[in-house]
Amino acid sequence: MSGFQKIREIIIPANCVEDAYEFMRRAGQEGVEGVALFAGQNDGERFLVSHTIVPQQTAYKMEYGLMYAVDGDELHRINVLLHKNNLRIIAQIHSHPNEAYHSEADDASPIVATIGGVSIVVPRFAADPINLENWAIYRLSPDKRWEQLSSAEVRKTITISDELQWV
Repeated sequence: MSGFQKIREIIIPANCVEDAYEFMRRAGQEGVEGVALFAGQNDGERFLVSHTIVPQQTAYKMEYGLMYAVDGDELHRINVLLHKNNLRIIAQIHSHPNEAYHSEADDASPIVATIGGVSIVVPRFAADPINLENWAIYRLSPDKRWEQLSSAEVRKTITISDELQWV
């Protein structure tokens, strides 16, 4: 199965990004990471995000770093919600305290595990204004490795839009 490999453009409404940022900023004020999910539907080679899902999660501060966890019951609840509404999750977005990069924990325990899916890391607990150029954005390759998108690939692939894009 090709998953999201054929998706060439992901359109995310600004309000969906703002919802994720609001949650990540609140978590950051507590000194912890937070994660949100972008869900929607395919439209040919485009994916149109329509929902931000903030899963119930537990945040951890440990001597070697920060992490979040979403338990199996919550993942099941989200899957039921997705199925009932004919939605798919294309991306996860989460915060880091300093620089944006995909950590070993991010590589090992993603919520989005579909080929072509996207993992976005936002620096400084999302305290800065929303700006794609500050994000570290990765796509899951067919061999299950997270490959970072270049700035040019990000500009070509992801659009934050103030207008509804449904055709």
